[in-house]
Amino acid sequence: MFKLLAVLALVSASVAHRYKGGIYRQTKNATYDYQNLTWDEAHEYEECDDFVDSYEEQDEGVGKDGAEALNDMHHFMSRHHPKRMEDICIDVEAGPVCPDFHRDNSAGHCGFETVIIPKGKWMVADIDMADEMGVRNAYKKKIFYKYRGPHKIRFVYPAIVKWELNKNGERVKGEIAMYLPAEHQSNPPKSEYNEVRIEEWDETKVYLRPYGGYRDDAEFKQQFTLLRRAVRRAGFGYKDNEEWEAGYTYLRYGRQRIEAMVLDSSYKA
Repeated sequence: MFKLLAVLALVSASVAHRYKGGIYRQTKNATYDYQNLTWDEAHEYEECDDFVDSYEEQDEGVGKDGAEALNDMHHFMSRHHPKRMEDICIDVEAGPVCPDFHRDNSAGHCGFETVIIPKGKWMVADIDMADEMGVRNAYKKKIFYKYRGPHKIRFVYPAIVKWELNKNGERVKGEIAMYLPAEHQSNPPKSEYNEVRIEEWDETKVYLRPYGGYRDDAEFKQQFTLLRRAVRRAGFGYKDNEEWEAGYTYLRYGRQRIEAMVLDSSYKA
C-alpha cells in the first residue's frame, strides 16, 4: 500500500487506523526519551524567552477517553514535543526515507531552525480551495491514485503543502507536493493525468518551527506568527506571499511532526 497513510499527518483523520507498517514500527523504536528532553533539545533550536509563555506542551500520550496511551505510543491528542528527524528518516526496512535537507539550528538567533532544501524533482497536485477536504483529496485522489500508486513509487518524507497568500495574508491557492525518491530523480515516470505534474524546484532556504500535533490545531497556525516574528528579529527577510507546511509522520499513531515554514526572500544557491 506504499505507506499511503503516512502523509495524512497533513491530510486526514478519517482513515487513521487502517494501516500500521514500517513507519509505525519506527515509532516504537524511538531513540529518545522525549519526556526528559528540554524544550530546546526536543525542537533542535533555541526558543525565544518571550515565546515560552504563549503555549504549553503536554508530552504524554493520551487516548481518546483521556486515559494514558498504551506504551506511550499512540493518540497524542494534545500538543507535545515533535518527533526528531533521527526518529523519522531511517526506516527499519527501507533505509533513508528523507531527501538530504541541510538543517541548521540558527545559532545566535532564537525561535526557528534554518533548512536548505536541495534542488530536485517533486510530484505536485493543486488543492481545490472550495473543498473542505482539499488537501486530503489532492493527495489521495490525485498524487496517490493517479501517480504514486500506478508507478509503485515508494514514500519519501516530507509531504509539503504550499500556500499562496494575498495581500491580507489569506490563503488563496494551494498545492501539495512530494519529493521523488532518488531512483526516480533523473528520469521520473511520465504522468498520464493533468492533475499531477512533475516540477523541478530550485534549491531553497526556509525558516521553520516544528510542531508536535496536527495541522488544524489553532496552536499550529500560531507557529507562523511566531516564526515571522523571530525571523524579522534576526534581521532576515522572507517572502510575504507564501507559506509552507511540511508533514513527516503517521497520523495519530505516535509522536507527530509538522513544520511551519517561510521562505527566505533573497537566497541564491
